[in-house]
Amino acid sequence: MPRTLLKDVRILDPATASDAVGHIVLEDGRIDSVRTGEAPTGCPQEIDGSGQWVFPGLVDMHVHLRQPGGDDAETLESGLRAAIAGGVTAVGMMPNTDPPLDSEEVLAPLLEKACDLGLARVCPIPCVSMGRQGREPVDYEGLHALGATAFSDDGSPVWNGALLREALRRTSAFGGMVVEHPELPSLTEGGSLDPGPAAEKLEVGGIPCQAETGDVARCLELARGTGGRLHLTHLSCPRSVALVDSSRSEEAGFRATCDVTPHHLALNSEEPLAAGTMAKMNPPLRSEEMRQGLVRHVARGRVDCVASDHAPHASARKSLPMARAAFGITGLETLLSVSLAVLGGEGMMTPLAVISLLCTAPARLLGLEPPRLESGAPANLVLFDPDREYTLSHVGSFSKSMNTPFMDRALHGRVRAVWRERLLYMDGSFVE
Repeated sequence: MPRTLLKDVRILDPATASDAVGHIVLEDGRIDSVRTGEAPTGCPQEIDGSGQWVFPGLVDMHVHLRQPGGDDAETLESGLRAAIAGGVTAVGMMPNTDPPLDSEEVLAPLLEKACDLGLARVCPIPCVSMGRQGREPVDYEGLHALGATAFSDDGSPVWNGALLREALRRTSAFGGMVVEHPELPSLTEGGSLDPGPAAEKLEVGGIPCQAETGDVARCLELARGTGGRLHLTHLSCPRSVALVDSSRSEEAGFRATCDVTPHHLALNSEEPLAAGTMAKMNPPLRSEEMRQGLVRHVARGRVDCVASDHAPHASARKSLPMARAAFGITGLETLLSVSLAVLGGEGMMTPLAVISLLCTAPARLLGLEPPRLESGAPANLVLFDPDREYTLSHVGSFSKSMNTPFMDRALHGRVRAVWRERLLYMDGSFVE
């Protein structure tokens, strides 16, 4: 990488809580210097960053790359290109694949291939149970040796309480974490949307908040005394966040954290009336009152991070009637712009605070060293134009699937360039 100057950029570094206009020099895959005042000279490559932001590469801890077995929806390369285009340089790879990520034999070749691609870093999140069946534990220690620090049966809850407690105890030995998909299946069977006017008009079954809050309460109680780390993912109900927040105490004998998605923060239960199955996900979008409650919880520091729950599907699976269509939307390429819009707007959060929820916080949850913007650090950073407006479309998008309610909508703020020890992406194109 030639010596490159990013000149007059707004430097946002959550790891050091710094927010200042200055200059960054990159050389040989590292940050050579970060300074304010007069710009350095003698750099063969110079990028005028006036009015633009630079921040560390984002970490999205909940991403479905659909590998193995889901090539019609996503490949490792298409998913990791979508991540980079969205400013995400590390992803948590979820395990509900075919076959599931429940063994070293399944996981190791994927990690090797992902490394060879040289795009976003893949942090594996293998299964809690063999085949995600909730009966037999996976080899937590062996999978940890491959780099796994978090385990999940995502797509399904860990319904077996004894297995959940065992997983929490065993993963605690190496500082690991269990990521629970909070759902009581007995309350979600046959459901598609939040109970209410949209579900009634579209004549589909409802998925009540109690299906989520009930499992959150169950898991929090089961985690007591295990010494483990329990993470509740893609929470959609303010009550769920409140339960997690109220459980945090030294006496509990475990640590609880949680995340929410940009779409649950930005959209409400009326969205399926306009976007159809592109707005069908599990958990479903909730009422406007609940959406606003989630935003308030995030703004008040009760949510640990924001994650996309990127869930690509082939068009045939989303073209079915609402009751039969697949759950899930894509989100890697809209993670940043949607989060900034809703949390910086309604939530009145600073850009630095929002970036922290998308970078430093999820990195720490996954046991990663949060990327920093300091001299000598690896060049892991994003150049972002906060004023650029664009319309999301299939043209210029990199995920193999584009099942999102944000399609054809005007979005504010776009990634210009991404470095991960080398320049990977610049102004809509990958640097090969």
